[in-house]
Amino acid sequence: MKTILKSTLSKCVLLAIATSFVAGCAGTKKHEKEAQIKADKAGLTVVEKSRFDGTFIAPGAQFSHYKKLFVEQLNLSEVKIRKQSSVNLVNDTPWELNDADRRYYQERYTEALMNNLIADGTYATAMQAGPDVLTVSAKVLEIAPLGTKDDLKGRPTNVKVYSEGMGTMTLEISLYDSLSGKPLAIITDQRDLGRVWEENNRVTNNIQVRLAFNQWLRNLRTELDKASAR
Repeated sequence: MKTILKSTLSKCVLLAIATSFVAGCAGTKKHEKEAQIKADKAGLTVVEKSRFDGTFIAPGAQFSHYKKLFVEQLNLSEVKIRKQSSVNLVNDTPWELNDADRRYYQERYTEALMNNLIADGTYATAMQAGPDVLTVSAKVLEIAPLGTKDDLKGRPTNVKVYSEGMGTMTLEISLYDSLSGKPLAIITDQRDLGRVWEENNRVTNNIQVRLAFNQWLRNLRTELDKASAR
């Protein structure tokens, strides 16, 4: 992935190759290792040929018994921000999520879940625990943006950034029996936020975030369908 910064005043163009995450490329990525550790402690086993980087399910879990979902709000309390671009601006500040960003991410996650799991009637929403209620808990583990953040703190108004995608985002989804609290599945996945060259700004970043959540929840629906058919 690459990043270009363009100043509208000086017309200078800087090209930087994003630093690679060597540990991730060398083998199993960090989020996969951490999910494996949690899965081992919970007695979950790996699912082969999953649509995610890692899917672990409790042996003998009867997913077909669950008809309702108790959906927890997307957890953004411990998001790690990993800077990928080697380009530094004079007033470059740490890339961080503000309250508006958190609301947007949570809304897009909830929207994607409703569209992919609830809208067709396969599952209903639940307000409390029950014998047929599955608890869905998700959290963003990491955001690795390309370029500085498109706001007054992170980028001069005379600078435009172009990048090959917006970076990456890593999500973890956990499924529990709502009554017992027993872990039934742990899912982890990292997605590219776009892969084409385009202007890196708030609009394009938000579009890619929405697409990422939609794909994740679409894949979750596929995995639940497979697990329920067993």
